[in-house]
Amino acid sequence: MRRRLPILGLLLAGVAITAMPAAAQNAPSQAQVYDPQPPPDSAYVRFVNGLGEEVAVRPGFMPPLRLGTGTQDRVTPYSVAEKVGTRELTIEASAQGRNARITLRAASGSFNTVLLHRAPDGSITGTPVVDLADFNRARAKLSFYNLAPNCGTASLQIAPPGPSVFDQVAFGTAKSRSVNPVTAQLLAGCGEGASAPNFPLENTEAGGMYSIWLMRPDGQALTSFVTRDTTTPWRR
Repeated sequence: MRRRLPILGLLLAGVAITAMPAAAQNAPSQAQVYDPQPPPDSAYVRFVNGLGEEVAVRPGFMPPLRLGTGTQDRVTPYSVAEKVGTRELTIEASAQGRNARITLRAASGSFNTVLLHRAPDGSITGTPVVDLADFNRARAKLSFYNLAPNCGTASLQIAPPGPSVFDQVAFGTAKSRSVNPVTAQLLAGCGEGASAPNFPLENTEAGGMYSIWLMRPDGQALTSFVTRDTTTPWRR
């Protein structure tokens, strides 16, 4: 049986916190993290629905997808995009008659999250984040994404509130850290402003990768939840 550590162990487990801007940066040692490995000159891409409605996604490099509004329906697994070094990836997205064409440059061997959200003019747009995939496999990896419009900087802390886990996470970016497997109640918020309801972090495992999302879908109340990172197996 896995030993569950005290809450403070979450803060003491990982010493490095890495900011991941929307600009591309290649994550090292990808082969140590995900199985199967991407084919040569390929990358992994996943999509996240930050809208208040379902969105249809038609990538030019994989089958069409439909992302819902339930917490587990908003985030897709990582899927392989091939020959990324020689082309620009195109993505078409649509929701309730609004259409968008998004382009993405992905470095070979990288892992990328495309955050789908509303642009200031009401259209759909996508913000790519390159995910840090190299971490201590003897621990778990937590990543915290700010997908809440008008939330200049987001934070994540142990409830009710307690110690900080992440802070100063700008909109459209993420931060990651390695932690010991732990069970805790978390609280995400925007600076000194409103916070989303508490939510649990539980059943984490050594070697597991977990994403924590802060959203405000189309002006709705702040919401936050956690998903486990998965990949779609690549087949020739």
